[in-house]
Amino acid sequence: MKVHIEYVFETEQVAYRFLNTAAHFNAEALVVKLGKSDHHVKVTYQYADGDFDRTASDLDDLARELGGEEAA
Repeated sequence: MKVHIEYVFETEQVAYRFLNTAAHFNAEALVVKLGKSDHHVKVTYQYADGDFDRTASDLDDLARELGGEEAA
């Protein structure tokens, strides 16, 4: 199953910091790129079947640490 999540941040600089950090997460078919604007980052990855996949939780934690949140 493909997972698509978009995050929004207060500044472009913080969005790029999130993008560069998240790009190194260990997830299958991971794609991290800018979203709707330079304040948005879109993350797509393949959910790990058969195991508990912490990727979404880890992404949420990273976004929260940087003052971001999941876009509506």
